[in-house]
Amino acid sequence: MRDDISRQKSAFFGLPLDTRRRAQICATIGLRLREGTAAESRKCFRHHSLNACKLPAALQDDMLFAALSRADCLSADGMGIVWAARLMGIRVSERVTGIDLMTDLLAQFAQDGTRVFLLGARQDVLDQLQATLPARFPGLMIVGTHHGYEADDEKLARCVASAKPDALFVALPSPRKELFVDQFAPKTGCRFAMGVGGAFDVLAGKVRRAPMIWQRAGLEFLWRILCQPRYMIPRYARGLLGFAKLVLPRVVSYQFKRLRATIQKVTTLLALCAMLASAAELQAQPATSMKFDPENRQAAISWIETELAKVNEPDDVPQLIDALVAAVLSEDPGSERPVIDWPATENSLEVLLGLFNLGSGTSRFLLETILGGVVLRLLDLHPEPDRLAGIVRSRAANLAERLFERRANRPVMFDGVQSELAVRTESTASPTIIGFVQPSEIEELWGYPYLAVRLENAGSGSLWDDEEYGSPVGVPELEDGSPR
Repeated sequence: MRDDISRQKSAFFGLPLDTRRRAQICATIGLRLREGTAAESRKCFRHHSLNACKLPAALQDDMLFAALSRADCLSADGMGIVWAARLMGIRVSERVTGIDLMTDLLAQFAQDGTRVFLLGARQDVLDQLQATLPARFPGLMIVGTHHGYEADDEKLARCVASAKPDALFVALPSPRKELFVDQFAPKTGCRFAMGVGGAFDVLAGKVRRAPMIWQRAGLEFLWRILCQPRYMIPRYARGLLGFAKLVLPRVVSYQFKRLRATIQKVTTLLALCAMLASAAELQAQPATSMKFDPENRQAAISWIETELAKVNEPDDVPQLIDALVAAVLSEDPGSERPVIDWPATENSLEVLLGLFNLGSGTSRFLLETILGGVVLRLLDLHPEPDRLAGIVRSRAANLAERLFERRANRPVMFDGVQSELAVRTESTASPTIIGFVQPSEIEELWGYPYLAVRLENAGSGSLWDDEEYGSPVGVPELEDGSPR
């Protein structure tokens, strides 16, 4: 049980504030008294209440602070303590006033046969309680009372001990009642002691308690000020001012740390979401990004060199060709519907053909293959293929020779993935489109989108049979899927 109680305590300015509800505290006290009876243990369970006026006084009085810190149960008696604790991150279940707890305990003691002693208040108040409490709580045994107007606490302790009580309620002024409960209550032989303040006057009907709505709103102190302004105003003025000076810096510091931690968590979460969004966006992008800018030669060179280095699979080539075709094609801004602006497209193609001299060996072969694929796509779309062929001859003579003028007087068929564009050249005449054919089974098996070349009426030979594109000797097979 002690472990359970200790887990319900939180450090509040160095004091062990009990955060449980009143019903739980009442049940714990009753169980301790019953266990003590069975074990014949005379250990005293000490209960104190903490309010906004008592906290500053305890931090200035070492003896009072020590008495409160040694309490077996220190309840939050006052909404100021509850609000301050909650603003400092301590989860106080509810406000536990001394008079409410005492009332619940008296009802429980009446059922259990617990012997009760009342210490403090005027004698007429004690006489009134002796007459009214047994009638209110049938079965309650009040074994003794004392007004407490005795300076010697030792004599008071002996007086209480002579009555052999089980429970002691102390209504002496603060801080005397806290010191008496802490130091002298164990000497009385009682097994429970509690300081109750002005609860005796309220229970005797001498002082009217604040209405319930005031109590629930935490304004009971204001009711006391209105009832006893001459006594309560100076007391609450000093106490609440000191309480505010203690609490406000702690609350501001805690809330600032909490806000900073919240900002850090939100920032981390937003950064994580941004990273995930970026990763998803990058994953959703096609393998070939469309960043080719025909107007910036250096940027175009860097882009195409980067994209050529990424070609590792046969499927990468048509993606690169599609990207280049899309980058070269320009739409007419003056047209309502999408229409290709062929003059602008031809200018972009000239820039693209100017990259034909990049690289050498396999890189040059791959570049020429891709550029050839782009040219064939544009020839298929251009309304004047002869004009486009002339541009290719003027900007990339070597490519034009391989595309149009190699093997003169022989029809040359350039195969694509979806169709083949046949171009026939006769002497110096411009090439003409003669039709389309489907790729062969071998080409479909390989899935290469490169320019597979077929020569009609030729027993042997290839478009790439010159020295530059002859069969490589001693060159290992590349993993980029370039055509061999």
